[in-house]
Amino acid sequence: MLGYKQTRGVVTLSSEAVLATGTGKARIRMPFAGSIISVTASVLSASAGSSVILDVNKNGTTINATQANRPTIAAGAVSATAGAHSVKTFAAGDVITVDVDQVGSVPLVLVSLSLSPTTVVRTPSRFPS
Repeated sequence: MLGYKQTRGVVTLSSEAVLATGTGKARIRMPFAGSIISVTASVLSASAGSSVILDVNKNGTTINATQANRPTIAAGAVSATAGAHSVKTFAAGDVITVDVDQVGSVPLVLVSLSLSPTTVVRTPSRFPS
């Protein structure tokens, strides 16, 4: 008997450049539907002076109804986990983008945003899971 098994994966969006404010700094068209479980962000070197604030968008609209929940990497830190987001799902074909809303003095960095989608895939299974 074939069954359905729930699997998780991580989609990472990266942009390697001198960090500057702006929209659409990283983007991906989702190849499958799923749920946004968590959002994390990191830079290769810590920002001096002020926090790095990112905004994650689905099809051009923020996933954070509460702006204080955007991924915010504190000055002197290299990573952060975002607070609760109001948009929890995405469909195949949706476009996820990252905006840089605020940046301190940061040299060349790699900004990564990880979305943990949950999808249901058909897998051979003899036992219910």
